[in-house]
Amino acid sequence: MKKVKKIFYQGSEGSYSESVLEAYFQDAEYVACETFKETLGDMINDDFALLPVENSLVGTVIEAYEALLESNLEVYMEFRKKINHALIGLNGSKIENITKVISHPQALQQCSNFLEGLNIQRQPVFDTAGSVMSLLENDSKETAAIAGEHFEKDKRFTILQNNISNHIENYTRFFLVGKEDPEISEKKDKRSAVLISDDKPGSLLQGLKIFEELKLNLTKLESRPILGSPWEYKFYIDYQNDNNEIDIELKDKLSKVTKEFKIIGKYSSIDL
Repeated sequence: MKKVKKIFYQGSEGSYSESVLEAYFQDAEYVACETFKETLGDMINDDFALLPVENSLVGTVIEAYEALLESNLEVYMEFRKKINHALIGLNGSKIENITKVISHPQALQQCSNFLEGLNIQRQPVFDTAGSVMSLLENDSKETAAIAGEHFEKDKRFTILQNNISNHIENYTRFFLVGKEDPEISEKKDKRSAVLISDDKPGSLLQGLKIFEELKLNLTKLESRPILGSPWEYKFYIDYQNDNNEIDIELKDKLSKVTKEFKIIGKYSSIDL
């Protein structure tokens, strides 16, 4: 394993992304960024970035995935982390006095059932941890934030309600991406790719049959519109494979029935 010196992430101190880094890359320097494009845009050759790409409750983090596709960086590792959301207020706040909740749009979606029960205003911001810190700036005990339960250790805040996700089994996938393989693991049994099918009947089906022919198990297939090409779509694809020769054969066969097929990562997965 090569030494990972610097890792960029979207968010701020105390975010879920930072907690992933602290669990696995204790010796690296962490650089917080406001947007996903900024996260990927400031990297040099031996830098890496951590992106949240999918949540088990609300699906793909589209902004992060699209930024990754535009960057031409590669995925080298996947981390899967259990997410425990809490409603957090300033010390002395009471849940019955809360009139507004702020957090990242994904967190607001993941806790929508709980928030509907409160019937209060929701305000999206760029980061979960940042939403908590902004409570100090606003100094309002009528505003609460949604973020990780680890903020209970900070005496400036109080946990108004624990475990507020729509479902207790709430997990997020994070990709470690970069320009050079950090060689974290020799076992690389997962693949992520993007496919653009030909605009003709049966094109996608022909492509999917090739996965079946090569006995490759698809674990993700999601269509997304192609910007600038109305009614044309690309497909996010994940599949299981640990054989580079099979990847070559797959790309060769798909090139004959699709417009484009690009593997954006070969990696293994770690549960945190």
